[in-house]
Amino acid sequence: MTFDSIRFWLNAFIPDSVCILKGDLFAVEVPSSTPPFQIRFFAGDQRSFSDDPEALSRMHSEVTIVGLSSDVPQFIENPICGESLELDEQGNILQRAKAPTDRMKFVNLRGSQTVDPEGGVIDGISGSVQIDFFGSASLPLIAAPDIDYSGTLVIDRAEGNILVSGATNGFPAYEMYCSIDGGSVVTLARIAPISPLELIGSESQPFSISTRIVL
Repeated sequence: MTFDSIRFWLNAFIPDSVCILKGDLFAVEVPSSTPPFQIRFFAGDQRSFSDDPEALSRMHSEVTIVGLSSDVPQFIENPICGESLELDEQGNILQRAKAPTDRMKFVNLRGSQTVDPEGGVIDGISGSVQIDFFGSASLPLIAAPDIDYSGTLVIDRAEGNILVSGATNGFPAYEMYCSIDGGSVVTLARIAPISPLELIGSESQPFSISTRIVL
């Protein structure tokens, strides 16, 4: 199978399903951890699952890998953190800020071999291209635990398969998509939120996805 590029993106977003309506905006309730102890309201992403790469998200990790039909593929990444809005009871915006994207990365573009932490290398799918990714960011307007995710994207060039494995927190919602050679969007994963308490600690909810490329 011959193709030259893949665009892959992962979103962590706050869906309307875990929010309450404040004025015209859906928002999550967050209890403050310092005096004065009160409930504060922060806007969600005003949506449910969406394959639109421009859809609002708390975190958007995107990579485009080109040159997959050659021996020297290269990649360009595009990390984005959506603007956070604090609201009052009526839904008026009190303050806004964006979290930094410095802890959202795609790294280690390589062939079919992976370094074994125990020493040596691990042989993967022959002829494949792999890249690792990770992301961590928190709400910039209040002390809060990070949203975390990490994983590995594998492009099996011989068989035409896309494989993604890794882990997320149990909150908020997560979604993953890809597009081959600028074609139609393929849904890889849609992961519903469990509970905000799942943000405590590092990512602990594993995922493993495999899909066939259709040109």
